[in-house]
Amino acid sequence: MKIRRVHTFRAVTWSVTVAALASALSLGPVHATELPCTPSKSRQKSADSCPTPNAGKPAAKKPVAKKPVAKKQAPKKPRPKKQAPKKPRPRKPAATKPEGRRPTSCPPCQTTPRKPAAKKPGVKKPSYQDPSTQRPPAKKPPVEKPPVKKPPAKKPPAKKKQLKADHGWSWQGLSIDAADLRKVNVFLARAKKAERTISPQMRSLARKTKATMVGFDERKRSPESVKRAVAGAMQENPSLTADEALERTYNSVRYILQWPEASYVKGVKDSTKLLAQWKNSNLRWSNTWARARGYKGIVTAWRANDSGHPYELQFHTPKSQDAQRRSSRLWEEAHRPQTSGSRRAQLQNQLNRNFASVPCPAGAQLLSSPRRRAMERPGVTTL
Repeated sequence: MKIRRVHTFRAVTWSVTVAALASALSLGPVHATELPCTPSKSRQKSADSCPTPNAGKPAAKKPVAKKPVAKKQAPKKPRPKKQAPKKPRPRKPAATKPEGRRPTSCPPCQTTPRKPAAKKPGVKKPSYQDPSTQRPPAKKPPVEKPPVKKPPAKKPPAKKKQLKADHGWSWQGLSIDAADLRKVNVFLARAKKAERTISPQMRSLARKTKATMVGFDERKRSPESVKRAVAGAMQENPSLTADEALERTYNSVRYILQWPEASYVKGVKDSTKLLAQWKNSNLRWSNTWARARGYKGIVTAWRANDSGHPYELQFHTPKSQDAQRRSSRLWEEAHRPQTSGSRRAQLQNQLNRNFASVPCPAGAQLLSSPRRRAMERPGVTTL
């Protein structure tokens, strides 16, 4: 037993000496992590136990079992090798709860304090981008709302120079009482309805006679113009009633047919024949081509067969139609009741000059009205 203890003590001493020499030559200063003081992983061993050279058999067997110590015993003078210091791996904390009280100090560890394990530097991606390299977000220009414009204050409609329906109608000295105004309104409503059937017939007439229809958009006379004509007729002839004045109003619906001078006579004759075949009765025929001065052309009035409403139809050449267009305002001003006599004379002279250069087509002054066809309708009289 004594011999074995001696051999064991010598082996332990020799291994400690060799380890110290090897660490001095090649490994440098001994760190706390390289000392033989290692904590026990077993839960059964106490945390206060630390192996020393003078320990018993269990402490002496551990350094003998280490392979690095056995390999370093062969070379007596190992060549110093330049090796990069190895970075100690960080120890993970034990997941289990520590049993007992940890040692406050370890005899071999008192000389060299234990350094904290260095963490491996890892490249971590920054959670934010560098503001110098980061492109600033495009700023949207502020949307400026257009200022809300207040709608302009609506002006009150201009008051027409016309009385209410209950009180009649008046305009520049002309007036119609309430009873007669109702008759005029009925006449205008009948004219509007009759135009829907007269206009297709006039278009067919122009197509068959190869005529040009002029001013078709102005075929319906305005209500104010009709009222002025009725009031003016009643003012010139006080004995004239509203019904009689309306019967003489032929131009509530009016049309104009135009032919060249060479085909004017033939166009007028063909038109009158077709109107007679369609059973339209002639109410008026005014041929002024034979006049030396004044208006030149043919103005006719007809009564439609289907509706019984009168309408006006004018026959012109291109030159006579141009003179009539330029003289329309002169004629209206001359027939106003407030126009003075001297002013009417001036207007008539201007109208004569407009028609003085209009040539008369050959045979146009001999054109006469067709035979009148009387139409018996209730409430309708022919003149």
